[in-house]
Amino acid sequence: MRLRIPNVDRVGLVLDISRILAARQINIISMEVELKTIYLEIEDVAEPIRTEIIRDFQQIAGVLGVFEINLMPHQEKSEQLKAVLASTGEGILAIDLHCRITQCNPAAEAILGLTAGEAIGKPVQDILPKATALLDTLRLGTAYDNKETVIGRNNSHCLSSGRPIKDQSGLIIGAVAVLKDIRDVRKLIHKVTGQLTFTFEEIIYTSKIMQRVVDMAKVYARGDSTVLIRGETGTGKELFARALHAASPRKNNVFIALNCAAIPDTLLESELFGYEEGAFTGAAKGGKQGLFELANGGTIFLDEIGEISASLQAKLLRVLQDKKVRHIGNSREITIDVRILAATNRNLEDMIAKDLFREDLYYRLNVIPLFIPSLRERSEDIPVLARFFLARFSNKLNKTVDEISEKALRKLCFHNWPGNIRELENVMERAVTIVEGNRILSEHIVLQYDNVGKSYDHLEERTLAQMMEEAEFEILQAALRKYHSSRRLGAALGLSHTAILRKLHKHGLDGSRRNGERR
Repeated sequence: MRLRIPNVDRVGLVLDISRILAARQINIISMEVELKTIYLEIEDVAEPIRTEIIRDFQQIAGVLGVFEINLMPHQEKSEQLKAVLASTGEGILAIDLHCRITQCNPAAEAILGLTAGEAIGKPVQDILPKATALLDTLRLGTAYDNKETVIGRNNSHCLSSGRPIKDQSGLIIGAVAVLKDIRDVRKLIHKVTGQLTFTFEEIIYTSKIMQRVVDMAKVYARGDSTVLIRGETGTGKELFARALHAASPRKNNVFIALNCAAIPDTLLESELFGYEEGAFTGAAKGGKQGLFELANGGTIFLDEIGEISASLQAKLLRVLQDKKVRHIGNSREITIDVRILAATNRNLEDMIAKDLFREDLYYRLNVIPLFIPSLRERSEDIPVLARFFLARFSNKLNKTVDEISEKALRKLCFHNWPGNIRELENVMERAVTIVEGNRILSEHIVLQYDNVGKSYDHLEERTLAQMMEEAEFEILQAALRKYHSSRRLGAALGLSHTAILRKLHKHGLDGSRRNGERR
């Protein structure tokens, strides 16, 4: 039975209440006294006695009323605190002066991998082996924010912020840590930074060869195996990597892209694996997580993988084999769950033969190979890509350029495109920049050089497909005079041996004849 008793403040009121209960031999469980209000919890009694007690209390001098309540003030505050702790998405861990855990909310249970019953009462060092910052907060009263903390049970990480708990006189009576699951931190970074997302539906093509590549990539995306994306510079390897991630079960987690050729080898290792404080001159205070850790649960894309050094190849091989990373300056290994996508425009097989690339790493990376065709192999996609870039740069440059002439398209289609789609993108941006009207003409298409070396202005009566077929025949015929064999011809034109044989057969050319004659 719980009662709230408003009253006029006077000496002896609590004694009068106690006498009434003592006369009936009723035990007081708890009593809270506030200014002009007394809260009373007594053992439960039968209804007739309950009514008599309330009547007797009302007759005490200074009592203004007697009301039954559901909870005592301290119970109500405790329930409110539990509700608050349970509703927050961040882990709350409190310790007392003896470093024992006194509070552990559901979010902390999930982060720590144990129940509140398993944690409460235990020394905090048993749960967080490196809780140095929290212990300093308890000892010195110093606060800290977002310290990386190792969790002992599952050897994972969280971010911890700590504050001292003080009584009304300012004495430290404990400390509290706010824990953030490192996975939630990564998701927040992913959301706030607005990472570039790219899907297969955004890949622009009309060619059958690209349709086959996209169809295969969609199948690969559903798995979790390592994919090695091969293709020339500018073919869109990173876009395919992003599309693979966006179509995978990991799509809601972080995607991290790293160009291995853009970072010096000495820095690349620390970027990938992270380091401890003091691991080397210039190391940041508190150390730093590596990209493999930051990508945990998501995908990491290693572009230009053929450029990494032999020593780094060995360390990367260990990550692929064991799914564990080790900070520079630390012997402790951290388990990671990351899908690895890699890309290169180098011939890794030739590099292996020259001892420039590890064969065992090659087979770890080349679980699923994905070959992106060059723009030369998908020339029927050039018009649709050109129009796409025309619309993009017209909008970007605040122009109203919405047409491209047939002569301009022919000029684009007869170019060899060594820089592939990236080069085409640059050419179209240049054209939109220099054009004064709303139509791109052939003179606005400024190319680095003309591989065909002839004008097609007089061929307006012929279709684009017919002119492309004729140009392809002339190029193959001229190239055969120089390279004499289909294999050398394919290597020179950037085509596979199968592809070059198919084209030679289509035009009736014999790759074994020195003059490139028709059969």
